[in-house]
Amino acid sequence: MASTTRAPGAVSRRIDSPRPAQTLAPMSLRVAGAVIDLVLLLVVTGLATAWISQRVTGVVQVRVAESGATSVIAPAVVPTWTGLMLWIAVSAIYTVPLMAIWGRTVGGWCVGIRALRIANGRPLGWSSSARRWLLIYGIAGLASLLPRVGGVAWLLILVVGLSPLWDSTRRLRGYADHWAGDVVVRAPWHH
Repeated sequence: MASTTRAPGAVSRRIDSPRPAQTLAPMSLRVAGAVIDLVLLLVVTGLATAWISQRVTGVVQVRVAESGATSVIAPAVVPTWTGLMLWIAVSAIYTVPLMAIWGRTVGGWCVGIRALRIANGRPLGWSSSARRWLLIYGIAGLASLLPRVGGVAWLLILVVGLSPLWDSTRRLRGYADHWAGDVVVRAPWHH
């Protein structure tokens, strides 16, 4: 069972493991880390999309087969969903390995937080990290490709991201934390 100890100005709760007490990461740090990650993902995805768009520019000439004399010249463009597919891929390549091995992304490192398995206090591992990514980014990214849902799929990321605020365990564990079996704690930069 989890025990609660109070320190001046902070609440420290023990995760269910034989490790020493860990201080839960407050939502302010979680949001700050998520914003840093979001900016990094947007920059990388934007640059990759721009690079691809520059490589594909030009014109396409199509000759009508039956008449042979008529041709249509149109600009070559990158499909509109290219940036979204890159977002999904880049977010997976960025998030899953970092969370699996170290329990934190660059944003988590910058603000001094990390996700640990609730069972043993270790980094998430590949399966838990993939589940966490899928719930935070993957499902919303894939839903964005759907015609009627796409425009509001980002709301899913917002709901999942803010779900620790209404956690009934009072341990700031959101939907992704529960599904991955983790808890987000404060962690010094050197860990």
